[in-house]
Amino acid sequence: MLIKLLSKYFLTFFSLAPFFANAIYVGNQTFSIDSDNNMYAKMVINNNQSPRLYRITIRAIVSPGTSEVYFQPNDGELLFAPRQMMLKPGEGDFFKFYYHGPADDKERYYRIAFEEIPPQNKKSKNAKDNIISMMPVIVMDTILVVRPRKINFEWFLDHSHGEVANKGNTWFKLLLKPGCGATEDTSSAWYLRPGEALKSGYVKGAGEIFILYNDSFIKIHDDCT
Repeated sequence: MLIKLLSKYFLTFFSLAPFFANAIYVGNQTFSIDSDNNMYAKMVINNNQSPRLYRITIRAIVSPGTSEVYFQPNDGELLFAPRQMMLKPGEGDFFKFYYHGPADDKERYYRIAFEEIPPQNKKSKNAKDNIISMMPVIVMDTILVVRPRKINFEWFLDHSHGEVANKGNTWFKLLLKPGCGATEDTSSAWYLRPGEALKSGYVKGAGEIFILYNDSFIKIHDDCT
């Protein structure tokens, strides 16, 4: 499940949150290019008190996780602009991603690394004459999902046995509310990719179950009416 697979990867970054409190901001760390669109604009904000240079790197991955398999995308498959940008303190701007790959029924995943670089990053040498940076270059990893151009959105629920499955070919977010009137703060969220299933007591015990897909908020189970 995407959110569970990503949690360990981002743990190191969040454990350093007090140190990097005024650093790069990129919003949601998982974002998608929808099936009826070939472009996504991702805002980057400089939360520092001095200017920063921003650039990105892209790697295609078979599937997000802790042991990812990387491969080189085909030329022109996923493009982005600008190549880099300089932002003043508090300023924000967009990196735009353009998908020109196959228009088929396959979902594709890319790891996008946003780098925040001090423009006058001082360097020095240590005792072994290795050059070291005096200011940290911060890297924020995210996942870009390109939904299939030919979408099959399908789900399966067996509440009595505590199972929700993604039977389609594109990911969705699952929200389990433990009781009637429960807030999202007390709810459990899971990301299910194509072919994945959640089998858990959380499903059996949920009073309300929702699927969040694109801009749709779909209720698939309700014990509260």
